Amino acid sequence: MTRIALLTVAVLAATGCQSGFFSERGTMASDGPYPNTWKWHPQGCTRDPFDGLPVGQSKSIVTLLWANPGLRDPSLSIPSKSPDAPLRLEFMPAPGQAPGAVVGTLHTIDKGGILLDKSDCSKLELKTQENPPLPPDSRPSLSGQLELDCHANQSHITASVQFEHCQY
Repeated sequence: MTRIALLTVAVLAATGCQSGFFSERGTMASDGPYPNTWKWHPQGCTRDPFDGLPVGQSKSIVTLLWANPGLRDPSLSIPSKSPDAPLRLEFMPAPGQAPGAVVGTLHTIDKGGILLDKSDCSKLELKTQENPPLPPDSRPSLSGQLELDCHANQSHITASVQFEHCQY
């Protein structure tokens, strides 16, 4: 083996093969009247709260993020052609419910604050675990699984997503 190959093997063995960047598997979909029909995987994630409170005071658990589909597909740049796709989905603990129960707030291109809770959902499960911080970050990342089946915004919204390395 060359020195570069040996050095690469040594670095991978010492640091592990996983990168510290967000990754996901799975999709979230909405079946409903146009423009509420879409199927798309999350493109990003953040642990930073959107409620304006500092990290230690916010109840925010995690937020999944999407880009505007019109930005990635020129044929959708005319607003009337663009589906009402998700931009972010925020999760918080469900008030007054069992530990681990969550509520979600879906923000789409046209609608903000679509509540997803047990009254709308036959399944709403978010399981998360913290990962040790990786240099140069000093905060742990979050990995987890999302399963949901909800009726909201005149649509049937479903998701089966696994994500890793959600950062602050």
